Amino acid sequence: MNITIIRLLIGILLLLVPAFILFRLDHRFLRKSFTVIGRLIITLLVLALLLYYVFLWDKAWVNILWVLLTGAVATAVYCPKRWQSVPIYVSMTAVTFLIGILVLLLVDADSLFGASMFIPVMTMLQAEALFVCRRGISIYVLERRMHQELDEYLRGNGATKTEALRPFLTKAITRSFSPVLSQLLLVGLVFVPSLLCGLLIGGVTPLQGIAFLGVMTAAALCSTMLVLVLSIYIYTRMS
Repeated sequence: MNITIIRLLIGILLLLVPAFILFRLDHRFLRKSFTVIGRLIITLLVLALLLYYVFLWDKAWVNILWVLLTGAVATAVYCPKRWQSVPIYVSMTAVTFLIGILVLLLVDADSLFGASMFIPVMTMLQAEALFVCRRGISIYVLERRMHQELDEYLRGNGATKTEALRPFLTKAITRSFSPVLSQLLLVGLVFVPSLLCGLLIGGVTPLQGIAFLGVMTAAALCSTMLVLVLSIYIYTRMS
């Protein structure tokens, strides 16, 4: 793959097509779209520069620090409230590192902490956990506030604290994972996952790509479930 600056600019010019359509239909939405795209381009340029040097150095401590920092930034942006961000980040960091290392061992990576495998694997696990866990912990907190009488009733009838919180934990898990399961079914039956496309473009054989996708899917579901349960536990201890 060899994308020069000229080819990149030509590719970006494809945006002129939707821009022209929006110009004819809705000027306000066109300005909003260009603002969002402009921020995205700036973000990608900064990210490209940083990743260039991270991959150039390719040292274990740099790669680990990169994963920790990007995870912290993503959590702070996506989960601005402290009762969300602290439990999720602590849980996500601990769980995804353990599951991520296991994935790298299973796929026989050349280096456990090499930038080419370590950073993408950890980033994908963190992204999935972050998306699901913000929804899950929010549902948990809302259910506890709306049905506080149920908690008091169960505790008053001899249930332990863990047993009393079980209905809220169950609701948080089932409701937060339902969209994920629906998406998995849709992707598996209709679309070729973007991860697999990236692997095929990178020269990985279809069978190895499918195998890696299977391992990553299982790892993402496992780590996300553990992160959600652990983050709810930490939140409960904090509250």
